[in-house]
Amino acid sequence: MSENINEIYNQIKFIINGGAVKNLTDFLESIHADAIIAEPSDSSSLNVIGAAGIVPGSLTLDDEVSRLFTKSIAKEAFELEYSTESSSWPLVVKIKGTQWEVYILLKKSQDDTESFVKSLKPYAGLITLWETSRKINETEKKLSRLSYMILATKNTLASIFEPMPLQYFASFLADVLQESLFPKSIAILRDEGSYLTVFNGRADSIPKREGVYAAQILPPTPVVTKSDSPVEVVLPVAEGDCRLFCLMQWEELPDDQTMNFLELLGNLAVRAISINNLRAQSRQAEANISAGEFTVLSLSNVLKVLRSAEDKAKFFSLLVDIFMEQCRMKNCILASWNNSRKGYVISQQRRGHIKTEADTTLLPFNEGPVKSVNVKESHYDLSSSTPDSVFRSWGLAGCPTIWRDVFKESSARYIFPICDDNSLVGIIALGAGDEGRTVLDRSQLASLQLIAQFAAYEFRRFD
Repeated sequence: MSENINEIYNQIKFIINGGAVKNLTDFLESIHADAIIAEPSDSSSLNVIGAAGIVPGSLTLDDEVSRLFTKSIAKEAFELEYSTESSSWPLVVKIKGTQWEVYILLKKSQDDTESFVKSLKPYAGLITLWETSRKINETEKKLSRLSYMILATKNTLASIFEPMPLQYFASFLADVLQESLFPKSIAILRDEGSYLTVFNGRADSIPKREGVYAAQILPPTPVVTKSDSPVEVVLPVAEGDCRLFCLMQWEELPDDQTMNFLELLGNLAVRAISINNLRAQSRQAEANISAGEFTVLSLSNVLKVLRSAEDKAKFFSLLVDIFMEQCRMKNCILASWNNSRKGYVISQQRRGHIKTEADTTLLPFNEGPVKSVNVKESHYDLSSSTPDSVFRSWGLAGCPTIWRDVFKESSARYIFPICDDNSLVGIIALGAGDEGRTVLDRSQLASLQLIAQFAAYEFRRFD
């Protein structure tokens, strides 16, 4: 009894491991039916899986027989159909299941075709067992890979939305793709605007910025850019100005599961970059608010100090010190309107934070303080103009020679007019000294403009 069971087991094992095709070829040889057994491949061709009485010249045949049959799905476990309309094969028998097809291509027609096809029925049943086993194994492999991809996605979700620099994010993305999909190679390319660079990993060659790499709209959908071995697939990850391309290679075209996982990961990566950008903007906004609050408090204290000055000399000295402290520059010149001399004189001067003797050379203007809409400019940047051009725009003849030298020696970068309505009552010039490159940001410029405006009102106290 045990021997019979063991023999049955071995026969079943033989059939589901491909012996079903061997049994069919043996039967065809026994009746001297020269034939080839083939199944459809992914492309428009047939793969040879067995032969009887014929030595095929290739393991791949052009598919010229599937069109002879209807595309209907088998209603039973398997069904048999035949056709005699092929020009190359006098008789073609099709064994079809619900998800598979096998063709028997015979070199000669049979005397009794109906009877011959019926005789194939038990062998078709064995083919069905074999195909069912193959489908089960294939499904188990897919489920196993799907389970692994789900696990990979879970682990990816735990980290991909963490804040990280772009370089680190690209490295993380490359690791996830490598460990989840096992490509032959992977490189992260970055779009620099007119060309591509390798941002992470290695690439045998950097593609030109054309096709998918130059597209204006880049959905995170994988694109096959090379279909022959090695197969190349590109996954775009684009958000705002950031445009990354994950370039992967495989020996064979990835299946639908792999492509779907790539699309899912691409969507996650885009969302992660977007969230990180929002975080950065939020942090910047908080910093700006904090800086604004500090600036308001600082200006409040500054204005109190200026208002506390009891005389003009003390007021001028405090004003220069405050300007230098606010802009972090070490050179400053203050010129003011002198009513008794009918002109502008340099009242305070600092060089390297040290007070120096102010030059009293007069810039005369007999009509009183200059009145012009031009003097109400918030500030002048001397990197794009000169002190002479600024003074001429106010209607003054220009700087006296000694004033021009003072501006030059102080590496003056900014000029702030101090205006009481449309009247120019004072001028402050700031310089960074030997560096001469210090640039004030928008908040600093706004603060200095406000201080200059307040100072203009305080000038009235000392008229």
